[in-house]
Amino acid sequence: MAVSASAFAVIYALHGQPSLQGLVVCNVLLAIAAMMTPLFHRFGKRVSALWEFTISAVALTIVVAYLGRNSGALFNLLGVTPVAFAILGLDHWRMVASLGLLSAAIIILGGIAFPAPWPGVYDDENFLQLVNISTVLTVTLLVFATMHYALTLARDAQMRLSNLMLSIMPAEIVDQLRRDDHAATIKKFDTAAVLLIDIVQFVRLSNELGPERTVALLDDFFSQLDAGSARFGVEKIKTIGDAYLAAAGVPTAHPHGVEAAAGFGFLAFDIAENVGRTHGVLLHLRIGMASGSVTAGVLGRTRYAYDIWGAPVNMAARLEAIGHAGCILTTRDVKTVLDGKFAFEAGEITHIKGFGDTETWRMSLAR
Repeated sequence: MAVSASAFAVIYALHGQPSLQGLVVCNVLLAIAAMMTPLFHRFGKRVSALWEFTISAVALTIVVAYLGRNSGALFNLLGVTPVAFAILGLDHWRMVASLGLLSAAIIILGGIAFPAPWPGVYDDENFLQLVNISTVLTVTLLVFATMHYALTLARDAQMRLSNLMLSIMPAEIVDQLRRDDHAATIKKFDTAAVLLIDIVQFVRLSNELGPERTVALLDDFFSQLDAGSARFGVEKIKTIGDAYLAAAGVPTAHPHGVEAAAGFGFLAFDIAENVGRTHGVLLHLRIGMASGSVTAGVLGRTRYAYDIWGAPVNMAARLEAIGHAGCILTTRDVKTVLDGKFAFEAGEITHIKGFGDTETWRMSLAR
């Protein structure tokens, strides 16, 4: 508005007519008043919007009183509605609508009250046409600038939403949800490797550390696991308390999923050692790992979360629960795939709920 008022002041001044000096002063004062608008932000958006509207309406009414309705100056108020939307947003749509209606009323009543220029005021036809053209350009620029501002805000909001969704689920799942193709997110994967990583004696540890240090430790630990999973092409599924569930082979097939999952598991031990050292504690992990067919996708319609389910998920959880700190407890299926790449030590044949007697293997890095 300050730029527009200054431009009109220059237009009036360049004509060198004494009768237009009042309009020069009026537009200079309007420009100054417009530049004061940020001072009103402290009182809230409504006050700022009302200030902008009031100074515009008063100044434009003075201009029309000088030049008459044929100048078209009052049509500058058509820019009030989009500008008000930009300042106030949709939350204050009633006020925006009221200002729009009030602008229309001022335009109509101003046209009726000031049909001709004030006696003695410069009223050359070319001059009035220039004012009309300037008004059209001003309103057009106001509408364009407001639309650009609104679309930029919408784009930034969409970007923030997209980044948030990408932080909690895979990119292709986010794309499917954007297309409202909810069913397409649910797929079966014939070959996947599932890891459940858990901190040993976490309850005792958290009681010793207190809530603030515990949260800081978990944030550090999980953040480094997130970075590590990306290195191996392993998908983080979720955290459950102090446990970290991840899988290789979902939501896209992995050519070496079982090996990648194992590599990530052993990296987790190194991360735990480093994080524990940083926070002044000994951090030990139990890890259960299983492979096989799983189903993954997004269920429900609120609080979206990408999840997996199937026998390997349950088996990994059972193996973690009976495992030992410092090694990955797994099954013969995993040993068959990775034999020769990692070291395996036969565990006990254990009765595992839902699976019966199961042969287990303790996996460690090959020396």
